[in-house]
Amino acid sequence: MTSRSSRTILSNLNSDTMADHPTDRYLRAMAVPTPRMLWEAEPGDCVVVLAPCDPEFRAYVARTVHLDLDRVDIVAPPEPATAHPLDVAAGLGATGLLADRPVLDPFALDRPVLDFVRRTGMRLHPYPAHPGDATLDMVRRVNTKSGIRETVTALGLPVADGGFAATRAELVEKTVAFLGDHRAAIVKRDRSSTGFGNVVVRAGARASRERRVEEAVADEPDDGRGWVYEEFLPLTASPSMEMIADEDGVSAYYSCDQRTVNNAWTGMVTPAAESPWSPALHEAAVVIGDWLRARGYRGVFDVDCGTYDGGYVVTEANVRTTGGTYLEKLARRLRPGGSPVHWRADGRLATGNLRFGEAVRRLAAAGLDDASAATRAVLTTNSRDLDGKWRYLVVGDDPESVADAERIVEDALGI
Repeated sequence: MTSRSSRTILSNLNSDTMADHPTDRYLRAMAVPTPRMLWEAEPGDCVVVLAPCDPEFRAYVARTVHLDLDRVDIVAPPEPATAHPLDVAAGLGATGLLADRPVLDPFALDRPVLDFVRRTGMRLHPYPAHPGDATLDMVRRVNTKSGIRETVTALGLPVADGGFAATRAELVEKTVAFLGDHRAAIVKRDRSSTGFGNVVVRAGARASRERRVEEAVADEPDDGRGWVYEEFLPLTASPSMEMIADEDGVSAYYSCDQRTVNNAWTGMVTPAAESPWSPALHEAAVVIGDWLRARGYRGVFDVDCGTYDGGYVVTEANVRTTGGTYLEKLARRLRPGGSPVHWRADGRLATGNLRFGEAVRRLAAAGLDDASAATRAVLTTNSRDLDGKWRYLVVGDDPESVADAERIVEDALGI
């Protein structure tokens, strides 16, 4: 028996809540790992993903979490899709499957999602009633870099020194002046995510600053939606506080230290390491959550921060499900009753010609697929043939054993 109403789990990572003017490369990168949402399914659900969900991976998920796939509808395109999943489902003639469930559980709140639930009468998880347009407008605004800077500043929380530029010419002028007093700046497309639209410009020679700023954003549209530029701080850690805003208030879901490559998110270590700033980071997340909740938002959100010698800054808020939300859900599913659950996850480029089935067997041979073991590891998607990456999750009772198991996983996968 399922413990909740059946849902349509919608992988709308290709959403304009997350990015304006995304490239096809970005959209494909977002689409490829979406079969991971199958880990969230329960009997009676429909799961809509943006990339092929191959039989080998389906069987692996079913075996690992004892999921009866005969009771789950999976809507998946034959190739990674760059469209919104509601459009993908319509193109596959599967809209009726989505609407057959009483609840829609999307990755992010956006206009297509809100219009769909209003048209079909589905409940939008986790809202008790359909949110209004003002809530959607607020979510869209706070998911921009300038929007979160404005909100955080008004709430009395710290942000990095910087500002906003609406046009390319304004950005060049302001950033060149900014680099006169700062060693480096990170320039961010105002609505962007997962590292898309971010570039670091170092002060360097004064004579070349204008040219280097221009080159940094040369390929991006000058549409008036603009950029944020901020001091590129020497961060000691990049912790994130993931929270839940519901009818009862704001509560912590989990915390993590983010892993990044070239300022783009790749994975995390959970929980975040304790630091002198930990209480302040949690309080900042609660303050932001109270603000969101008062304006109608319900659901998961995170507050990303950076710590440095002498303080911390809020860097952004992802007012939606995040790349780590499903990992925390899966970690709890693999380690029921654990509190907190310790885990590490990453997506790393593969080397060699290891296939998915053999990778699964190697983890089993290392004793990492045993439900009774103190530490477990799973491959969260089968995407190696699509983007060359192994994505994994390692779960355990303490940080030391999880770190040790991750090294075994790295050796087994050859990464």
